[in-house]
Amino acid sequence: MIRELDIVTTTRDIHEHGLTKGSRGAVVHCYSDAQGFEVEFIDDTGAAASVLTLEKADIQLDRTTIQAQVVELLDYLPEDLLAEVRDFAEFLQLKQSKQAG
Repeated sequence: MIRELDIVTTTRDIHEHGLTKGSRGAVVHCYSDAQGFEVEFIDDTGAAASVLTLEKADIQLDRTTIQAQVVELLDYLPEDLLAEVRDFAEFLQLKQSKQAG
């Protein structure tokens, strides 16, 4: 779930604004339908370059944001759900090692 102040990356090039797939921005507003977002992008000097209205399909959570949300969630999970998360993590590790091999 994308929230205000989350760091996101673009899922596609947005040429008219000089953004390439993977450009990072900060969500400054979430519309009530959870499908539209105002995202602020900065230039190389750190100054605000543009604020764009983007759809959910145009952005995804940045890896660091996902990691922070998972850690936050883990702090509040009961033991039975924490065990499910551990099992899922082990499954993903196994899947990744099979793909690498």
